[in-house]
Amino acid sequence: MDSPFASRLGTNYCPTDDEVLEIREFIAEPTRQILALDNEIAQLRGTIENLEKKRKSLNPYVEAHHALISPMRRIPQDVLSEIFIACLPTHRNCVMSASEAPLLLGRVCSSWRTLSLTTPRLWASLHVVERSLSYQVRTIRLEAIKMWLGRSGQRPLSISLHSGDYMSLSPSSTEQNTGTLLPDGPESFLNELVPFADRWQHVRFLAARSVIQGIVHLTADDTPLLESVSFTALRDHPGSDLQWPEFGMLQSPGISSFSTNATEFRSSTPLRWHLLTELSIGGSAWESPLDAEVILTTLARCPLLQVCKFAVNALLILSSTLLHPTVELPLLHTLQLDFGNLSSSCLLERLSLPDLRKFVIRGHVDSLASFLASCTRLESLDLDAGSPDKSSLLEGLGALSDTIHHLTIRDRIRPRPGPPAGLDDDALAMLSGLTDVPEELPQSRCRCPSLQSLTVIGCTDISDLALQHFIEGRMATGSAGSSLKRVRAQFTRGMKVDVKPLLKRFVDAGLDLNLIYLPPPFSTYGSPWEGLEDAPSPWGPAWTHPIYW
Repeated sequence: MDSPFASRLGTNYCPTDDEVLEIREFIAEPTRQILALDNEIAQLRGTIENLEKKRKSLNPYVEAHHALISPMRRIPQDVLSEIFIACLPTHRNCVMSASEAPLLLGRVCSSWRTLSLTTPRLWASLHVVERSLSYQVRTIRLEAIKMWLGRSGQRPLSISLHSGDYMSLSPSSTEQNTGTLLPDGPESFLNELVPFADRWQHVRFLAARSVIQGIVHLTADDTPLLESVSFTALRDHPGSDLQWPEFGMLQSPGISSFSTNATEFRSSTPLRWHLLTELSIGGSAWESPLDAEVILTTLARCPLLQVCKFAVNALLILSSTLLHPTVELPLLHTLQLDFGNLSSSCLLERLSLPDLRKFVIRGHVDSLASFLASCTRLESLDLDAGSPDKSSLLEGLGALSDTIHHLTIRDRIRPRPGPPAGLDDDALAMLSGLTDVPEELPQSRCRCPSLQSLTVIGCTDISDLALQHFIEGRMATGSAGSSLKRVRAQFTRGMKVDVKPLLKRFVDAGLDLNLIYLPPPFSTYGSPWEGLEDAPSPWGPAWTHPIYW
């Protein structure tokens, strides 16, 4: 609308008395129109409110009928059972929690509850936790175990028990409110599992020795379905040891997998060694009583072995003379060795593993080159870079076969000054695929043409630009494009050059790039909180939380 006061609008102009009367007369008609529109809007709002009330009253009626014809209600029971089973965890046993299957499924509706309770496969795995529990909680959980396993029908069972050691059993966990001792000790949970021993298929017990000793009476006839056994013994009363020769259940003919901690391992364990396909003797390498002779003798008894893990006491190896002949394991495809922080390669020199595809090694090893050169089918390598000298790592990388898909290198923090880091720019240059690598690197350098993922952890001496050049070199390799799909690096320093923008084109093309830097330190000297538990970390607020330590 045209206004005679258009030039005055939006200014601080003060109209005269005559102009005030003129303005009021001019806006009288628009004001009446606004009032009319307000009335119409109010009427329409009333109409909308009435319509919304009608819709609200009809909606539950319609939705209830829609629910009757929903596709989920029409799924056959056998198909729904398979869906339920697919909801179970695949990497571990089920836990007694309503936040996940199978308990969660029974809380959706009555029909799902009925179906879940009558599907034995849903209840054929269970993880039992026995810690410092009160009398009431212990009683309830023991009853829940009976009920859970009772629903499993005659299905083979996968069971894991996580118990406390005798040091963790506080008075509150072993006494009722009245102060009287519980009739059952920590072995009560294992006792509830023993009646189902004839259906044990996979069992894993992490408990005090005295608790595990509670199943020594079981024989191979008592556990006819047993396929895998794992015993991890915790601290116990002094003098308590596992009496392996008495564990008759380990003679079960179906056992193909056995695991225990190195401190408990005995060659006298009554296993059918020639039938084992998986063997894991873990724990701390420093505490391990296993030397190379024991390990080689054990491996020689397991011709069908496919997966193997050992914690090796390198001190015992260094102090002994190894006379054992070479052991060949034609089916072994996965090997993990933990030497701690000491150097030893004599064990590897006595192994012939023609089918090895995954190799994990912890600790310092004199030289890996000859062993890696013999692994012509190796696909995954995970090793520490803390070799005695840099050339050992470079020679090992140079000996890798063209079949390598996944490479992980861990560099341990070392004092300064000290020996040069094995994991540095030269190591990346060897793997980059570029032609202008340093002349001093081994001529037999390996390009690893099939490399799909590289993970480097604890990068102290790798520069940002070297990592950039590595990625650019790998992505430019080959006319059909690079096989590199993932690069992950964890630096023990702050960022010096931001290379992510320079690599964006590769990320956009599908490269999974994850770079983690230690945040730059800031001064906390003289902080008012210095000396307190919640004092700020010199690495920033995010590093104060215990998860980083």
